[in-house]
Amino acid sequence: MKKTGNLITKDDAPNAFFSSFEGKYIIMDNLDEKSDPVIKEREEVYNADYVYVTVVLRGTLHMVVGGTELEIKANEYLAVTPCMSVKVKESRCIYFAYLTMSHIMGDIYRRTNVQSKIRFHAFKFRHVHFDAERTSILFDCYRRIKREHQRENYSMKEMVLRAYQGAYVVKLFSIVSSDDIVSHAKKNSRQYMLFNDFILLLDKKHKAERSVQYYADELNITPKYLSSIVYSYTGLTASQVIDQYVVYSIKQFLYKNDRNIKAVSEEFNFPSQSFFGRYFKRTTGVSPNQYIKKHNVKSINFISND
Repeated sequence: MKKTGNLITKDDAPNAFFSSFEGKYIIMDNLDEKSDPVIKEREEVYNADYVYVTVVLRGTLHMVVGGTELEIKANEYLAVTPCMSVKVKESRCIYFAYLTMSHIMGDIYRRTNVQSKIRFHAFKFRHVHFDAERTSILFDCYRRIKREHQRENYSMKEMVLRAYQGAYVVKLFSIVSSDDIVSHAKKNSRQYMLFNDFILLLDKKHKAERSVQYYADELNITPKYLSSIVYSYTGLTASQVIDQYVVYSIKQFLYKNDRNIKAVSEEFNFPSQSFFGRYFKRTTGVSPNQYIKKHNVKSINFISND
């Protein structure tokens, strides 16, 4: 599997401003650079946990997301959800970006009712074209978030950051329309349609079905052909994609709920609690209990880290 994006550091943003709050909220920009600075090509990363939102103010940002080549130009933004490979190619542009852990972004979607406008799940990206005026509105929201990031840690800082990001998300969806979305759909590609059908089916059935054979049968194709299609769009096998999607869903569940591990195991139809624990740790590197302690809603920062 590609290098995972569970831990993002300043090394991933050379020559750029970088700030992180407990790894939950990350912002980057190169606003202080002169002219149109060169952004060097960066290694392809498999993003397991973050929602990326990048806005280009000037120039063009060249990226490859889930096997799709993208050009994000001035007054455009790109949002990328988890379970996608992300590669930055050499570019010349001025940009600003923030990254948020997916369970937090999902919570913001729910609390602000944005979820009623757009289905939030993994294996998606959204490329949108704005005008200069609407880009300026988002930029003002970003600068508010950046100022808060730069403050020393204090009691309830995370709550303030979450409120500002909620305002950013609501503002974004209040000024975007379907006409602004840049389409990358390969309308005449049977493989693209099969991949989309697979993701939609996975979204509906992942709690009960984790077999490649099941999804291949439902799509009336062979498991080998399904894996070849999935690999072309994700760089992962069908089995890996299923595991990543299941774990992605479990993470959202563990964040929102304060239930015991046995109940979570039963919710996702695992044969036993111990099997569930091994499955989760094999994919994430931590046990379900360790994840809950760090990422459950009760882990929101209320106390200064002085």
